Amino acid sequence: MVAVRDDTRGRVPFALLGVLLLVSSLTLAPTLTPDPVPSDTAVERTLDRASAGTQTAMRDGVATAGRRAAASPVLEPADTPAGRALNDSQPFRDALRLRVYLRVRDHLRRVEARSEGVEATASLPAIETTEGYRNAIDRVTVERAGENGTALRATVENVTLTARRGDRVLTRRDISPTVTVATPVLLLHDQMATYETRLHAPIEQPGLSQRLTARLYPMVWARGYAQFGGVPIENVLANRHVSLAANGALLGVQRSTFGRSDPNGRQALTEATAMTGVEDLVTGSNDTAFASELLGRASYRPVGEDISTGGVADEYPRANETMRVGVNETADAAFRTVAAPNALDETTADAYTVEVRLVADSRHVSGGRPDRPDPPGENWTLVAEETSETTRAIDEAEATPGVPDGWHELRSFGRIVAVEYTRVAVWESVDGNESRRRQTIASRTERRRVSVTIVGRHEGESAAPDRPITTAHDSDGSPVDGPNLADVAGRAERGLVDRAGGRDAVTERAADGRLRTRVVPVTAERPAELRAWVYRDLRRLRERVRAINASVERGAVGTFETNPARRLQRRLAERRAALVDAPATYDSAAQKARVAARIAYLDAVEERLAARANGRATAGSRVESQLQERTGGSLRDLRRSLTARETQVPRARPVPTGPAGPVRTRVDARPQYLTLASLDESRHPAVDGSEHPLVARNVNVFTVPYGDAADAVTTGATASADRTRLSTAATALAAANATAANVTTEAAENESLNEHRASLNDRVRDANDGVAAELRATVREETGADARTSRRIVTAGLHRWNSAHARGLALADGRAAKRVAAVAAERRDLSAVERDWLRVRLSGTVNDALKRPIARPREPVVNRTAAATRTVAREALHAAVANATEHRAKQLAKKRFGRRVLPAGLPIAPWLGPVSWYATTNLWWVTVEGEYARFAVTANHGTPTTPGATTTYVRDDATARLDVDDDGEDEVLGHNERLRFRVETGVVVVVGPKPRGVGDRDGQTVETSAGWPNAGK
Repeated sequence: MVAVRDDTRGRVPFALLGVLLLVSSLTLAPTLTPDPVPSDTAVERTLDRASAGTQTAMRDGVATAGRRAAASPVLEPADTPAGRALNDSQPFRDALRLRVYLRVRDHLRRVEARSEGVEATASLPAIETTEGYRNAIDRVTVERAGENGTALRATVENVTLTARRGDRVLTRRDISPTVTVATPVLLLHDQMATYETRLHAPIEQPGLSQRLTARLYPMVWARGYAQFGGVPIENVLANRHVSLAANGALLGVQRSTFGRSDPNGRQALTEATAMTGVEDLVTGSNDTAFASELLGRASYRPVGEDISTGGVADEYPRANETMRVGVNETADAAFRTVAAPNALDETTADAYTVEVRLVADSRHVSGGRPDRPDPPGENWTLVAEETSETTRAIDEAEATPGVPDGWHELRSFGRIVAVEYTRVAVWESVDGNESRRRQTIASRTERRRVSVTIVGRHEGESAAPDRPITTAHDSDGSPVDGPNLADVAGRAERGLVDRAGGRDAVTERAADGRLRTRVVPVTAERPAELRAWVYRDLRRLRERVRAINASVERGAVGTFETNPARRLQRRLAERRAALVDAPATYDSAAQKARVAARIAYLDAVEERLAARANGRATAGSRVESQLQERTGGSLRDLRRSLTARETQVPRARPVPTGPAGPVRTRVDARPQYLTLASLDESRHPAVDGSEHPLVARNVNVFTVPYGDAADAVTTGATASADRTRLSTAATALAAANATAANVTTEAAENESLNEHRASLNDRVRDANDGVAAELRATVREETGADARTSRRIVTAGLHRWNSAHARGLALADGRAAKRVAAVAAERRDLSAVERDWLRVRLSGTVNDALKRPIARPREPVVNRTAAATRTVAREALHAAVANATEHRAKQLAKKRFGRRVLPAGLPIAPWLGPVSWYATTNLWWVTVEGEYARFAVTANHGTPTTPGATTTYVRDDATARLDVDDDGEDEVLGHNERLRFRVETGVVVVVGPKPRGVGDRDGQTVETSAGWPNAGK
C-alpha cells in the first residue's frame, strides 16, 4: 500500500480515500452469498391467516368475558391497582372491557399461521400497573349490537401481528379487530339497571312506588268501605297487606322490565294471599299459628280471591269518584242568628225606616231693611251701629215645595212671615274736653213668602237595595195588614216640626236662616204579622240554601287538595241574585223587608262558609303537621300518591329477537317472596346468617286511641285536648256493651272490661245529663213553660233512648234535639213558625253544649274501655273457634262479637261544631324497605353452533375477582351489590258521615314489622 502524505497538514485527501474504498469493495464482492428472501405473497398470506385467527380468538374471548362479567358484575370498584383503573361512573362496562382485553389476550396466544417458512402470531401487551390497566381498558370498545341490541359488538385496538422466519422478525402489523357475539350481557346489564331504577323511582315515574300505590288504593278503599258498612275489619291496612302489595308490585316491575316475573315468586304470592285472607278473617289477629289451624278446620282456600276486596263483592266508591257536599247545617247556623226575634225585628225595622229632613225656601215679597238713621245734627260722628230683627208669621200662604235630587216630598206648608228690622245708630260729638253721645233709630218691615217641605228617601241602614216602593205611602197594598209607610209623613212632622214649635215657628226660623235641616231616621209602624211573614219566607229560603251543593272528588277532599266550602261559596255567589230576588220596584215596604232579611241571611251564610273555608285551610295545615310529625310525609306527597294510583305503568316488555332468534329471559329471585319474617341460611342458601328480606312500617294517622283526632285538627290542642267527643265515647261504650253481652266467661279480661265500661258509662251519662239540662233551659226560654214542664218535655223527648250510649249517640247526631222539639210543639201548641224556630234553637243548643267539658268524657277512660273491648273480643273468638265444628268455625271466622265497632278517622265537619259532618277521612303512610339476597336474570342466546347457550346476570353481595397479571392469583377487581329498595307512599280514604268512621281499631297507630328499619339484616 502506498502511503500518501499531505505536505500541508499531514491529512489524507478525500478523493484518494474514495478510490481505496471502491477497490476494496470490488475485491470482497465475489466472496458474499445472502439468504433467500421470502416473497411478499407468503408474508401477506401468513398475516392474513393470523388475522383470521384473531377473529376466532376475539369471539371466544368476548363470549367468555361476557358470561363472567354477568355472573360477577362489578358495581363498585375495589381499592386495588386493577380496581382503581375502573371509572366510577361505569364500573361494570370498564370491568367488562378489561375482561375482554385479558380473555382476548389469552386466546391470542393460540393464534398461529405458517406459509413458506414464515410464521405469524398475534399478541397484546401484558399489563402490571394501574396505568397499564387503564390503557388496556381504553383499547377495548363494547356496545350493544344486533337486532334489538341483544348482541355484543367489541373492538380491540392495536392487536399486533408479527411475521418471523426463525428468530428473525420480518414485519409487524397492528390491526383492530371487531366482532359481534350473540351474548346479551349488556342487554341484561341495562335491564337490571332499569329494574333497579324502577325500584327506586319517585312516585311520579313508573316503578315500584307507583305499582305499590296502585295496589294499595283499591285494597284499602275496599276494606275501608267494608268496615264502614259493618264488616268486622279491625285493621283496614296491616303490614301483612303491605307485604302482599309490595311483592305483587315487585312482580309487576319484573314483568315490565324483563318480560316475565319469577314463577316461584308468583306461586309464593298466591300462597301468601291465601294465608293473609285467613288472617283477615281472624279479627285482624297476627297469630299465624291460629290462622293456620283455622285454615285447616274451615277448609278455607281463598287462593283465587283478590285480597284487595277482603271478601267484599259489593261496589264501593273509588278515590276519583265524586261526592256531593252541601251547605246543610250551615244554613241552620246562619238562620239562628238572622231569624232570632230581636235580629229579625231589627232587619224589618231598617226596611221600614225612612230618612227625613226639612227643606225651606224663603222669598222676598215686600219691604226690606231700613236705611241708616240720620245723625242728630252737624259735627256728630257715628261710633256704633246695630240692627235687630223680629220674625212673625202673619198669614198662611201657598207652599212652593223644593225637593232635592234623590228625595221625595212627604208634606209641605207655607207662611207669610213679617220680619221687623230695627236699626240703631250711636253718634258722638266732642266739644273741647266734653264728649256727648246720642242714638237715632230707623224701623222697617219686610214680608217674605216661606215654604217648608218635609222630604224623605228610602235609604239608610237597610241591607235591601234602594229602589222605589210603589205603594210606599199608601195605607194599603201590603201583603200583610198595615199601612206601608203611610204614617212616615206624620211621624216626620211630629219629629221635625212639632218638636220645633210648630209650623209657624219653623217658617219663622226658615225666614231668618236659623232652620236646622239635619237628616233623621223615622221608622214607620210595622204590621203585627210582618215578623212571621218574613220568617216563613226565610224558612223557605233556608231550605233552598241548605240544598245548594257542590261536587268534589273524594280523594281530593281527603288530601285537602280541594276546599269544599270555597266551592259552596262560589256556588252560592252564582245563585245569590236569584235567591235575593230583589225587584226593580218594591210593591210594598214589606217586600223590601223580605229582601233585606234575605240579604242578611245570605250574608250570614256567606260569612260561615268563609269561616268553614278558612277552617278547612287551617285544618289542612294541622293535618300536614301531624303527617310530618308521625310519618315524615306531607300532603303534597299524599296528593302525588293519589295521582300515581292510576298512572299508566309500563306493560310487559315484548320478547326481543336477536341474531340467533328470540332472546327469552328467566328471573330467579332469592328469596322468591320477600317476607316480613326472618329467614336463615339453612332454608335459603343465598341468605347470610339470619335476616329480614322485607321490613315495613305503616302509620294510620287518625286511629284509636283518639286524642280526639278531630279536635286536634279542627281546633288545635286546646285545654280540652284530653277529652273526647260524646259521639266517640258513646260509640266506644256501645262496642263495650255489645261485646260484654256476648261473653259469658269469668275471665280476668272480662272483669277488667266490666270495670272500665262501668266507669265510661258514668261519664257518658253525666255528659248526657249536661246536654239535657241545656235543652230544658232552651225549651223554657222559647215556649214560656215553667221549669217543671220543661223537664217533663225533655224527659219525654229522650225517653226512647234508655241506655247511656244510645242517648249519647242520639244527642250527638241531632236526633234527640228534633224529638224534643216535636214533643214541645205538641204539648205547648206551638204555631208552625214557633215549631220551626224551636227546632233550630234546640239544634244550636246541642251544638254549643257538646263543646263544653261537661259533655266531653276524658280520653283515658275511653281508651281503656276500647282496649279492654278489643282484648275480650279477640280472646272470645279464639276460644269459640277452637271448640267449634268445621262449619261453625268458618261462620265464626266471618263475624266478630258485637256489631258495634270502635270509631276511627277524622270527621270533616262543615262547621266547627260536634253534631254533623259530611265525610270521614283517614290517612295511611306506608314505608317499605327490601333486599334480595340474590337476584339473577338468565337469557338464552343459542346459535346453531352453541344450542342452549345462556347468560346469567347476578346481583348479590359477592366480590368480583380476576387474575389480571397472569400470576395465577385472582386479584380483587370490585364488588357486586344486592338489589335493595326503599319506597314510601300514602293512601287516603274518604267515607260517609257515620260515627263508626274508618281506620285501624287495634289501638296501634304505628305498625312496624320485625327487623324494621334494616332490611337484609
